Amino acid sequence: MAKNYYCLVAGLPDLLLGDKKVAFNSIALKDMLQEELNTRDFSMAQALYLPFDHYNLINLLFQQHKEFDPRGNYLSLELESLTDKKELEAIEGSDFPTYLIDFCKQILFAEEPIEKVDAEVILFKMYSDFLTGFSNTFLCEYLQFEINQKNIFTALTGRKFDMEFEKELIGDGEVVEALVKSRSRDFGLANELEYTEPLIQIYEEENILERELKIDRLKWNYLDESTFFNYFTVERVLAFVYKLLIVERWIALDEEEGKKMFQKLLSELESSYEFPEEYKLRHGKKK
Repeated sequence: MAKNYYCLVAGLPDLLLGDKKVAFNSIALKDMLQEELNTRDFSMAQALYLPFDHYNLINLLFQQHKEFDPRGNYLSLELESLTDKKELEAIEGSDFPTYLIDFCKQILFAEEPIEKVDAEVILFKMYSDFLTGFSNTFLCEYLQFEINQKNIFTALTGRKFDMEFEKELIGDGEVVEALVKSRSRDFGLANELEYTEPLIQIYEEENILERELKIDRLKWNYLDESTFFNYFTVERVLAFVYKLLIVERWIALDEEEGKKMFQKLLSELESSYEFPEEYKLRHGKKK
């Protein structure tokens, strides 16, 4: 049976608005979640931080010399062990997810050098399989939403520049098949994916920063809809992690827009003190 985190969810606004001397961020959130969530639920929350480990690992493997992102789950020294052939071959009983080890072996022991862009696609596919392994409906559906967004943009780019893009698509199934075969504007997906037309309109936005903002707003709305009836479950917590990461991205890209999103996140959390009307009707809760 799923565990409800009443105190955690209800307490998040206080944690954010309390001590103004300490900047609340995703790292602080992860530390807090480790104390509050059960082992399985924390594993799911921790998995949402793995893309930062991916960034750091790609940085090391391809010697890009970019600044280390501390939001990942592993220290730079720990990740370096995955980039050394001898250490990688001898690694046993590691805390690393198996797919990270398999990925590094694939890159380091490849007969022909693998380009960075191709490596990132391989790693994302492996990560997708890892997330799916949790068998959590919310994680699986949001992951599929992100995959569909990436695939639709890839197909639109391929169509725009008359490029072969089939090998760049992630996964398989009816959506991927439609992207490859259909010549209609919406790939014949409008009835299957309600966000197909909004994504096409976003893709057509010429201002890159505005396009990125619209993508993240679409993700934000999707998270809201996906967790509408998940009042105190881990799904609500996971959605909060995703949103906070979006906020941090925009503080880095556009500080003013990031502040607006942060305030929106706070407002949403403050409203969580009151049970939604649907919950009151179903369960007889009173104010």
